[in-house]
Amino acid sequence: MFAELSPVGEGGRAETPNPAAREDVVFDLLKNDRRRMVMALLADEVESVTIGDVARTIAATEAEETPAPEKVYKSVYVSLQQTHLPKLAENGVIEYNRSTGTVAPGPNLDDVLVYVEPTGVSDIWQSEELILGLVGLVVTLAAVVGVPLVSALAAEVWAVFFFTAIICLNAYRLLAQ
Repeated sequence: MFAELSPVGEGGRAETPNPAAREDVVFDLLKNDRRRMVMALLADEVESVTIGDVARTIAATEAEETPAPEKVYKSVYVSLQQTHLPKLAENGVIEYNRSTGTVAPGPNLDDVLVYVEPTGVSDIWQSEELILGLVGLVVTLAAVVGVPLVSALAAEVWAVFFFTAIICLNAYRLLAQ
């Protein structure tokens, strides 16, 4: 994963890297919000993007307004350029070209993102389960009350149907992982 973490043993052969040391480096990289945002932005990119675009996106997120105030943008831009991007590039997480002002995903980006829960994915699954559960509750109650068409099936049948659907959704999620 990180070449600098593979100590060279006797005879010039690289020893097995220390997993704890790798995790220390990864967690050090992940402990800063701006570095995490850079990695998240680049996770979806195939080509390089400008530092200005990255800084504008992060500044807008931090300021909670688009476009972000110039002062916030400049602060983000300078900290990215002087601190965060060099640190990510040094560990192969991104490719940083200071002369062109661009960044791109690096060879170790996916290795670091393994430690981060994907944004939105678990929320989508949880919201689908919640919606399915709520619809199941409403339909089952409608069957109990005697709403036409719905009450053609017993409330227990509806409950089993929706309970089974939630189980199938979770099983699919587990198999997809």
